[in-house]
Amino acid sequence: MVRASGPSQIEAPRDNGRGQELNMRVVGSNLTDLFLHTLRSAVMACLALWLVVAVPGCTARGSGGVTVADSAGVRITLSADTSRTFATVDTPAVLSLGGPDASGPTQFRNIRGVRVDPRGNIWVADAQSDEIRIFHPDGSFWKSVGGRGEGPGEFMSVRLLGAFRGDSVAVWDDAQGRMTVLDPEGAVARIVTAHTGEEYPPNAFRVFSDGTVLARIRPVLPAGTLEPGSIIPDTAIFARVDYSDMHIVPEGGAPAPKWLWTGHSQIPIPFTVNPGFDLSGDEVLATSGPFFRIRVFRGGSLVESYGFERDPAPVTAREEQEYIDMFGQGASDSPRRQEYLSVLRNPHVPRVLPAYRSLVVADDGSVWVERYEYGSFDVYGSDRVFLGRIEVPVQLTQVVDSRLVGVWRDAMNVEYVRIYRYRK
Repeated sequence: MVRASGPSQIEAPRDNGRGQELNMRVVGSNLTDLFLHTLRSAVMACLALWLVVAVPGCTARGSGGVTVADSAGVRITLSADTSRTFATVDTPAVLSLGGPDASGPTQFRNIRGVRVDPRGNIWVADAQSDEIRIFHPDGSFWKSVGGRGEGPGEFMSVRLLGAFRGDSVAVWDDAQGRMTVLDPEGAVARIVTAHTGEEYPPNAFRVFSDGTVLARIRPVLPAGTLEPGSIIPDTAIFARVDYSDMHIVPEGGAPAPKWLWTGHSQIPIPFTVNPGFDLSGDEVLATSGPFFRIRVFRGGSLVESYGFERDPAPVTAREEQEYIDMFGQGASDSPRRQEYLSVLRNPHVPRVLPAYRSLVVADDGSVWVERYEYGSFDVYGSDRVFLGRIEVPVQLTQVVDSRLVGVWRDAMNVEYVRIYRYRK
């Protein structure tokens, strides 16, 4: 339970796996001027850009029902809404690690990143052990790096970021606010600690080609000013951060979940989710809200928007029941559970569903966007045109060489690392 008192501030918390973040923490109110400036400028600029409505200055209709327009310098590409299939997934998986009978390095708990490197080795961030476990292309175990601790090469809350300037791999530690770069052999090559004077520096999520990172800066609100029943809006503010000198440049933003403040805790407003986002070169791609759109930010400015001309999907009784089921029944029928369920009737609950929940840029430049329905992806080409839909059996982390890399969970929520091939 989180209690707010005095000049404390509420910080947005961790993802619960359904696009919402639960268990907000209370942090100190001593944000630096640098962060305040970044937040103010990013909120004003990014949210204004996010709400751009296409009023075409010039429009061209291409083949296959694709419309390209320009609105105030923003290129807009809209594809026809079709049921075209992009590819099918071969089963069974070509590689599967983990399972209820697994032991040692293939026994996973709370995987926070999977990546296949250029040599085919599989890197897995396991949060229970705070290790990076590396497997050969055939799935045989190679080595573990890290483990729980505060020393060099150790982690307290590990998360795999991805490639760092070629074949190296970047790892972020949420708890210690530092990035560790591992060379292709798994040895520590570099450690950069975020020196901000703040308890919680901006968390890294992706790595730019020059070694700076894409971080998400979370807006904070003074808890002491909130009245019970207040709605707390959330905004994901993306920034390019050089942790060596803490130079921060806003890179875009997107609406994020809303929260109900009960007076002692925060309850997520149902059907409001975190944005999906990824990097493509120096561009930040993000998606959020009920419309089937992907926004492209470059240098902090919105430069493109593309997707479908499709009406938002309404919230139905099925989605409401799924939300209820998510919090269990029987023994878990507690006052806390009742708080989560009662918010369903709050007038701020949207009546339309989010369009997309996650986004992955493939190695060939195509963009894979997961609809609100888990596992159903729309695929767009690097030219922003819709290529088709595909059903993916894993929580997707990477698309490389016609392979789908990610995490699969069985009915008992046991985690596996799996790789599938897809066929066009």
